[in-house]
Amino acid sequence: MLKNKSNHKQINTRQSSTKPASNKASNLKQVSVKQITVKQTGLRWCLITLVKLSFAGACALGLFIIYLDAKVQQTFEGQRWQVPVQVYGQIRTLAIGEPVDLVAIAQSLKLKGYKKVSKVKSSKQYAQSANRLVIFQGDFDYPAHIENANILNGNQLVIDAHNNHVSALFNNNITTNKIQLEPQLLARLVPNNKEDRLLVSLEEVPNQLLDTLLLIEDREFYHHQGISPLGILRALYNNLKAGRTVQGGSTLTQQLVKNMFLTNKRTVTRKIQEALMALILEYRYSKDELLEAYLNEVYLGQNYANGIHGFGLAAQFYFSQEIDKLSNAQMALLVAQVKGPSYYDPWRHPKRAKQRRDLILRLMFEQRMLSEVEFEQAASSVLSVRENRRLATQSYPSYLQLVQKEINQLIPTRLQKSGIKVFTGFSHRSQQLLEQTINKELPSLENKVKQRNLQVAMIVTDIDSGEIRALSGDRVSGYAGFNRALTAQRPVGSLIKPAIYLAALERYEQYNLASVLQDTAITLKSGNGKKWQPKNYDGKYRGQVSLMEGLVHSLNIPTINLGMSLGLDNVSDAIHLLGYEGDIHKRPSMLLGAINMSPMEINQTYLPFAAHGMFRKAHAVNNIISAEGDVLWQFTAQKDQRLSNNAAYLIDYALAKVTQSGTAKSLTWRLKNTLVSGKTGTSNDLRDSWFIGYDNKHLVTTWLGKDNNKPTGLTGSSGALPLFASFMKAQGLTSKTLTMPDGIAMTLFEKKTGSAVTAQCDGTISYPAVNVSINIVKDCLQEKPDERSWFERIFGD
Repeated sequence: MLKNKSNHKQINTRQSSTKPASNKASNLKQVSVKQITVKQTGLRWCLITLVKLSFAGACALGLFIIYLDAKVQQTFEGQRWQVPVQVYGQIRTLAIGEPVDLVAIAQSLKLKGYKKVSKVKSSKQYAQSANRLVIFQGDFDYPAHIENANILNGNQLVIDAHNNHVSALFNNNITTNKIQLEPQLLARLVPNNKEDRLLVSLEEVPNQLLDTLLLIEDREFYHHQGISPLGILRALYNNLKAGRTVQGGSTLTQQLVKNMFLTNKRTVTRKIQEALMALILEYRYSKDELLEAYLNEVYLGQNYANGIHGFGLAAQFYFSQEIDKLSNAQMALLVAQVKGPSYYDPWRHPKRAKQRRDLILRLMFEQRMLSEVEFEQAASSVLSVRENRRLATQSYPSYLQLVQKEINQLIPTRLQKSGIKVFTGFSHRSQQLLEQTINKELPSLENKVKQRNLQVAMIVTDIDSGEIRALSGDRVSGYAGFNRALTAQRPVGSLIKPAIYLAALERYEQYNLASVLQDTAITLKSGNGKKWQPKNYDGKYRGQVSLMEGLVHSLNIPTINLGMSLGLDNVSDAIHLLGYEGDIHKRPSMLLGAINMSPMEINQTYLPFAAHGMFRKAHAVNNIISAEGDVLWQFTAQKDQRLSNNAAYLIDYALAKVTQSGTAKSLTWRLKNTLVSGKTGTSNDLRDSWFIGYDNKHLVTTWLGKDNNKPTGLTGSSGALPLFASFMKAQGLTSKTLTMPDGIAMTLFEKKTGSAVTAQCDGTISYPAVNVSINIVKDCLQEKPDERSWFERIFGD
């Protein structure tokens, strides 16, 4: 029994031991299946995720490329660059018989970059003798409307002078009656981004310069699609072989992208963006378009605060040359600047710049772009850069502020950044003389009256055209701040009086130069009952004076009486008729110049007086030409006879008397043997000193005062007038001619009554007067005494 039990136990033990083993295997099998399933699921998830990420990345990349494409198109097909405004001075015309100063013309030629030689042979040269000036004009892109513009470029001009007048003119050895001189570049008004450039077309750039650029920067430019792996390897090999950097790895297209769209920051993201944009550019635009864009975009130097971009301006910046006039050595030096304008700056590092230039010349020679003789000549030449690295700068900021103001009024801001050319009436000679006059006379006046900190504004205007020839808005030459000529609003004082007398003389049936005006003490009341008791400057009263005397001697009381009898509305209309556009507060004090105007505004009101009654719009800008040569705007003179011929003559006659016997009579010895017209002006407490005068050619407005509005101790005749006289003497005067109109006749007037009388009357004076208004009175207050002897009375003359 026990044995059986034991066997039974063993059997049970074996049975129980085999059962767990079977379960373990089963479990292991199940685990393996699960692991495989998990792996398959994970792999499938990874693949799906990868596909999703790839799709999302592709979409993102596509959107990014679309964005880059739009950015490229917007810039490349719109206005690619903000190109400076080029401002030019007067296109001067010389004619037979005109006054001429050969020395002044020669000085202006120097400013334009001309070279004085003994014999003229090529462009931008001149030769000068005592009575002859020979000029070989450079190529210049004249406005199409300029007369004879097609023959002005590259022509040889000869000016002969006799007694300071043009005696003969020759154009390419052909006698002519008139020639035109190339205008001076005054300034390049650089945009806010401080990038200065001169756009050139691919056709304007010499093939030698193009080939040199591609040789050094991108030999496979016309064969790759924007990026060039082989080019990178080739550049690496050549640089290692040379032991220095002689060739870049980026394509020109990549450089263009970096310069035009990106920054110089070196990151992987930027390089990827650069490559994508390079591919887009290559896909959308031709190679020639890209090369032309590069030629105008590349940074090639620094002119103080302004970057020099493009080969067109770089040629002028480094060599004062047009791009098509460059020598092989000059081309090589320009291409050298691409690598590093600061590192290879020829002014600061001439040795380093020459080494880089000569290396490029050697590569040109090795590629058979230069003969051996050409290579040796170029490599042995010195760096022919300009002595002064500064390009044309704003030497005349006051005048240029006027130019900018007019440009802003004439064309939109967008066009101002498109490379326009602006032609003005600026005269360098007049501007220099104006500044010299201020520098000389102002300190002298300050010492004379023991004053300091006097300020000044002066404007020179051509009477026939209305062109502003010169302008100063500060006593310091070249000051670019507050421009008093344009901005300062000052009381004009007695300068307003001619407008009042004009209003009277236009009413010729009521008034003439002999009309009697009361000169006795008066009291006027304002609307609030406040009394005003004006006086003459000298404090005296004359009882009565003629209209002529009231203006010539600038008498306050007669002027007020005249203005009040005319009516303030009529006086205001006369001021506006002359060209003043501001509002006028109509009150009696306006009759003594209690009207604030800028020197430019009062200058405008005097132009019709100087122009025989014709309205002339004072202006600086004559023409605005697009970069393509199209006329965007052109000044058109208004043929508007604002004043009657008779009234214009009578005012001019009276203003000439001001300088002969009136408040400006010191001009009789300051400007001897010359007739000019003019008017003094002084504001209350001697705070403002004014004088406006003119000869047959120029109107000159002068103001003196202090910015703090304190007294100057100067009247118009003791302050502003001497500056006018000094300038006119230096400039040269054309004495006024007073041509009497048909409707005017010299007439005898009785002083006390102002009536036209016969020669038998005593106490008379002669004035010009309108014929139709003359009504001769036969009865005199007193007949002229018979001064003949008894013998003559009996036996006659």
